[in-house]
Amino acid sequence: MIRLLTDNPQFRRLWMAQVVSAIGDWLNRIAVLVLIGQLGHLGAGDPTFDAGQAQLQVGLMFAVEYTLRLIPTAIFSPLAGPIADRLCRRRIMVIADLARAAVVLCLLLVREPEHLKYVYVLIFLQMSMSIFFDSARSGALPNTVARKDLHAAYSLSAVTWSTMLALGGFLGGVLVQSFGTNTVFVADAATYLLSAALLFRLRLPKLAEQPEPFRLADVVLFRDLRRGFAHATDLGIARILLSKVLWSPCGGFVILFPLVAARYQPGEVNLEDAGIGIGLLFAARGIGTGLGPIVARFLGGSSEAALIRQSWCGMLVGALGYIVLPFAPSLGLAATCVTVAHMGGSAQWVGSTTYWQSRIDDAFRGRVFATEFLLMTLSFSVFALLSGVLYDRLENLDVVIWILVALTVTGGLTARKLFAALPRSKPA
Repeated sequence: MIRLLTDNPQFRRLWMAQVVSAIGDWLNRIAVLVLIGQLGHLGAGDPTFDAGQAQLQVGLMFAVEYTLRLIPTAIFSPLAGPIADRLCRRRIMVIADLARAAVVLCLLLVREPEHLKYVYVLIFLQMSMSIFFDSARSGALPNTVARKDLHAAYSLSAVTWSTMLALGGFLGGVLVQSFGTNTVFVADAATYLLSAALLFRLRLPKLAEQPEPFRLADVVLFRDLRRGFAHATDLGIARILLSKVLWSPCGGFVILFPLVAARYQPGEVNLEDAGIGIGLLFAARGIGTGLGPIVARFLGGSSEAALIRQSWCGMLVGALGYIVLPFAPSLGLAATCVTVAHMGGSAQWVGSTTYWQSRIDDAFRGRVFATEFLLMTLSFSVFALLSGVLYDRLENLDVVIWILVALTVTGGLTARKLFAALPRSKPA
């Protein structure tokens, strides 16, 4: 993996852009969660204020926030995928970075409870730009490395994402609690601008000739997306895309992080002062995400059979980590449970993604990626909202976690059956 960075300047530029923008993303995520917690508790000085009921309401607010980070994928994936396959991927990424910087700076203006709706609008706009960036980046990465280096490139990308999550999550918690959310929003905007500057010098090969011309009607009517899914089906790997949906209860676990962190606060449960705890749990998620592919590759190898095995076994490991979370007596042990869970989740993600990316034609890669994102987004959104509703109705965090664990175990066992029929040999 190190060789890719030292010997491949184009991959190195793409990787460096990922580093700076990813750390900003996670700084931003922690700051937004704390801001929502603050807006939900600004009535604490009122004699009629009910802290317990406020916490339940904020739980739903977190679910809405997470869902709004995902919904743009469902809306714009049909457009982002075909555009990434036909237009300059470098230009798409630069424009998306500049737009995200402008949107994040607008969060500096949000300070009153009645402004919460603007937070949601800005999250929606930021993530809308991100889906265009991610579709272009996913399509560009295989163009910067040889096929034999593809697994190493994706493993490095996953390790980088997880490392920045760990670093950004922890720093985000510390910076927010020390300097406030405004400082973090400014830092996030700066990372987007630096990413755009790095990508401006990226040089990619000419896009593959398309088998059909671009037509807006094809996008609106999902014809382009259906062609991408049909291509995946012809190669026998649509099962991989569908199986990723089965990991979707993870979306429910993640939106519960602020509530898990809050209950380890001394005294009364406090969402406003849980910034460091929230950051620690996101950092633990990042550490697990980084370790997962490394451990999986060391134990199982990188053959196609090994990648398939990692894909369903990882889901069961993820469930194992979360099933013991309710018994964790301290925030540190809770973070350890999250680390184990996401070691499994990341092994599943990298294994399955490497498998299908190595078999997809370049002309269809953006659309298949967009199809994957669309399926994942819809299912993650469902489970994020389900978790918020269950917490609001049951008023018991541990029960909600165990329900999600049961769904994850069921998904892992189902995925094993789906993967049994996957082809093992690479196409000529």
